[in-house]
Amino acid sequence: MKTNINIVAEKAGVSIATVSRALNERELVKEETRSRIIRIAKELNYKPSPIARGLSTKTTDTIGVILPDLVGEFFMDIIHGIDEEAYKANRYVIISSSHSQRDIVETLIEFMASGRVDGVILMAPQMHKKVADFLTKSKRPIVLINSCSDLTDMVNFQIDNYLGAVSCVEHLIRHGNKEIAIIKGPAENCDAQERYSGFLDALHKNNLGSKRSFEVSGDFGIKSGYHAFIELMNQSRKPDAIFISNDMMAIGAYEAAKTLGVKIPQDIAIVGFDDIYLSKLLNPRLTTMHVPISELGAKAVNYLLKMISGEVDSTKAYKEVLSTKLVIGGSCGCSNSYQSFI
Repeated sequence: MKTNINIVAEKAGVSIATVSRALNERELVKEETRSRIIRIAKELNYKPSPIARGLSTKTTDTIGVILPDLVGEFFMDIIHGIDEEAYKANRYVIISSSHSQRDIVETLIEFMASGRVDGVILMAPQMHKKVADFLTKSKRPIVLINSCSDLTDMVNFQIDNYLGAVSCVEHLIRHGNKEIAIIKGPAENCDAQERYSGFLDALHKNNLGSKRSFEVSGDFGIKSGYHAFIELMNQSRKPDAIFISNDMMAIGAYEAAKTLGVKIPQDIAIVGFDDIYLSKLLNPRLTTMHVPISELGAKAVNYLLKMISGEVDSTKAYKEVLSTKLVIGGSCGCSNSYQSFI
């Protein structure tokens, strides 16, 4: 027979209300009584109903997550990090995407107004004013991940895209490359902008000029990397190395290299960004920038839960930038058997 709160209360010799207060970590319950109730609940394998708990505490024990997309290894790693930490904290997760078919503000309003979540984790690398204005007026806690760094009045967990890009380009330069091209991400994407800035500054810092013909745009997808690589290789003056702004486009570049009969790294050196699992399967193994994607999601959950519980002031801005590390493969000219962080 399924255990219910009445059986726990009867065995503990207390009222149902006392059991509810003890299991919901509310005050007015002696520690000795609370410990006894928790022990009995565990013995009987009793778990409070999330709905009943919500009615008691006026919380849902659920956090909302809005990502630009739900497809691809990068987003799956973020979801994994979020879900794992939420599970440890006995919280539930509702996930939605904010791709072009759905308005971010509408999704946020739906989450907030419905009362289905206690707070929201939002990834909006293409933040616009309408979204920013809504965020500043929101009464529920919101944590941003990988969103624009100029949102200084918000809680924002970010990857150090800029320094990561600088490291990628300087690694190519240390191999003796001077004609370095870039396959950029979407112009309106904050991650792409920061990586592009790092690319330019690394060139200028090493007295290498940037060439417009060596700057080709992509959309972070495999197909765009394929076509961008072909565009670069079809020029009369070809680069001797390419910094590709994410690994998915690098995968496309590998396919294009096969089509053209271009050898990596003998004919062209390549460095990617993100260190997704697929990059390990390329031959030669892709040299890329490791991004702590899962950790990013985990940190966002932990901070959001502190905001919800009142442990931190949810009205105060907070920013944390997670560092990146270069993973050495063979695509840059290093030995393909040598793989490590530097």
